Amino acid sequence: MAFIFKDWRPRIAMRMAKGDKELMRWLNKATFAKTSNGYWLAWHQGDNMDRVAFLTPNHPDDEECRWLESWDKDDTIETAIDYIESGEFEADEKEHPDGFVLNLFIQNPETGEWE
Repeated sequence: MAFIFKDWRPRIAMRMAKGDKELMRWLNKATFAKTSNGYWLAWHQGDNMDRVAFLTPNHPDDEECRWLESWDKDDTIETAIDYIESGEFEADEKEHPDGFVLNLFIQNPETGEWE
């Protein structure tokens, strides 16, 4: 389960932005969370969940954050967190290290159907 912070996380924002002023402005208005498997996330409350900035647990110090993007208007931060914490995200990230589009289909454990 992720811990969602109510206040701004300046050290994490600086790590995510790596000197990019436009990104820092975006992060200034972001909500931050840390997942149970060590990922840092930032997103804008109230937006459709179209972009989530993230840092991996072993994120290189010289790289700015990566992006998880969604094209499904029904995606939520909860579905993104579930995906990241599932371990499936790590496999997808290795295949697409520069970021990728989040197309969340989660298999329902009771029905076996993809939702």
